[in-house]
Formats: sequence, C-alpha cells, structure tokens
Amino acid sequence: MLKVQEHKAANAALLRMLSPVYAGRGGLLTAALQYVYQTVRMGPHDVALARKFEAFAGEKLRDFEELGSLLVSLGADPVFTACPPYPVSYHSCAGVDYAADPAAMIEADIRLETALLEQFEKIAAAAAEERVLRWKAHAQKNLAALGEMRALIP
Repeated sequence: MLKVQEHKAANAALLRMLSPVYAGRGGLLTAALQYVYQTVRMGPHDVALARKFEAFAGEKLRDFEELGSLLVSLGADPVFTACPPYPVSYHSCAGVDYAADPAAMIEADIRLETALLEQFEKIAAAAAEERVLRWKAHAQKNLAALGEMRALIP
C-alpha cells in the first residue's frame, strides 16, 4: 500500500508541474492558439511567414496532445485548466498575444517559447520523462528559428 501512495504522491507532484504547461497562461495550448492566430492574420499579407507560424502551431498542437495523453496516464483528466482537478483557472485566451505587426508577433513568440523552455527545464530537472526533453528541444529549435526570423524583419 505504501508504494501505491508514494506513486500517487509522485504523480501529483509531476501533475502540478505539467498542468500549467498543458493549459496555463503560458502553456502549449496558449502557444498553439497564438500561432494559429498569427497564421490566419498573416495569411493574406505574407504567405511565407504564415506558413512558418502554421508549422509552429502544428508542432505545439502535437505536443499538447501528447502532454494530454501523459496527464491521462498519470491519472488526471486532460481538462483545460492549469490546476486540475479543481474547476478553477480554466484556459483563457487572455494569454494569447494578438499583435498585428510581424515584428511584435515574433517578439511575443520568443517570450512565450522562452517561458515554455523554462518550464520544461524545471520539469526535466525534477522528473525523468523523455517527452519533456523532446518538448524542450522543440522550444529551443523554435527560439532559434524565431531569432532568425526576427533578423529578417526590417
């Protein structure tokens, strides 16, 4: 019985770290929605930039789905809240930056990817979970790409 309790406690600690990344203000759902907004907003004006944002959105949605599956495997419901199982702090699009200027969009994305990277580093230091390392690598790759994109904006 003690091992089951220890396992549940470990899961609870990991869930407390993962839930904000799932559906918190600076989490994967916010990032995916921000990239979708940018894709749609830029589509008529700069197709190449819109396609880059679309690729980021797709990756974030895949990571979001994978994190939801991890939450389920840890015994949580994949609800869009930063603090399950409590019915508070449901996902709000208030975390999405609705910048209309490409340079401002990229700066907002850099801030969000940096916040995600910091969260992934914290989780990776506390738990041996290979998916977290993959999500961390995605944030690092996106930050590098966004830096290159920023350099091309006049």
